[in-house]
Amino acid sequence: MNTITILTWLQAPVLALVMFIYMKAKFDLKTWKYILRALGLGLLSAVFIILFDLIAGYLGYDQLKNLKRSAFFSFVIIGFGSELGKFLVLRYVFLPLKHFRSPFDSIVYSTIITLGFVTITLPLYEFGFFSHNVETVFLVTYPLANVMFAIIMGFFLGMGKMRKNRLIDSFTGLGSAAFFHGFFFFSFLTSDKTILLIYGIGLFFIGALLAVKAMNLRYSDEAKGL
Repeated sequence: MNTITILTWLQAPVLALVMFIYMKAKFDLKTWKYILRALGLGLLSAVFIILFDLIAGYLGYDQLKNLKRSAFFSFVIIGFGSELGKFLVLRYVFLPLKHFRSPFDSIVYSTIITLGFVTITLPLYEFGFFSHNVETVFLVTYPLANVMFAIIMGFFLGMGKMRKNRLIDSFTGLGSAAFFHGFFFFSFLTSDKTILLIYGIGLFFIGALLAVKAMNLRYSDEAKGL
């Protein structure tokens, strides 16, 4: 195991630790119960992508003989399969909580769930457990990319609770995260560095924009005494 591998594996745990420290300093948390539960359920959510990949292999969908098969595998098996578990945890375990009120809260939980997910899936990619081997650049960028997917999903699910429009916003959050996750994987399959660079810049811009928007909504609610 080389240094790059070790540093890559440490990304998700270190990001989780940074988030815990930030939340401890920023908020008057009475208990860590929900935060630790989110991390634990994030670890368990990886079972969905494992099952999707196994089923794809059994049915032969992992044989990427043409562009159509590659797109299906990337967006449905990898993209949707990865984000479905995170979505179910966020939507049905944490969204109903009373203190879960805004897109900012949703992004926080979504990110922690995702860091748990990445802690499991990253080593599986490294060891070649999944149908297709991935390159080093994929492994290095995988944790940060998943954080961006978490921000996108978390923002829309949080907006759904704020606007009392949970169904449409939930599907928007899941669909958007699955699409961007699928495109991330697809970009590496095509080996087109230009597409990957443009995609990465666009993804970071969208994630940052939604995160800032979520923080502004939170500060607006606090100013109103909500």
